[in-house]
Amino acid sequence: MRRISHDLPGVTQRIAKLYEDFEVEVQAAQEVWRDEKGRSFFQQHTTGIGPGIKQLVSSMTRAIELFETVARRARDPDNE
Repeated sequence: MRRISHDLPGVTQRIAKLYEDFEVEVQAAQEVWRDEKGRSFFQQHTTGIGPGIKQLVSSMTRAIELFETVARRARDPDNE
């Protein structure tokens, strides 16, 4: 069984990088597939990915900040 990474900042950066790579690949494919069928394909299959990934990265960033705040408070409850 594969171990789950607990490095949330690293995972967040990796997801963001994967999306950047995905965008480059989509742009390259769009240069080749310029007809209506290609435009329709990209519209149908890729337009929702960007906002979803951005929302995921944003949510993970907020979760990391929350976890760090909770960890600080757990270490020193008097120093909020």
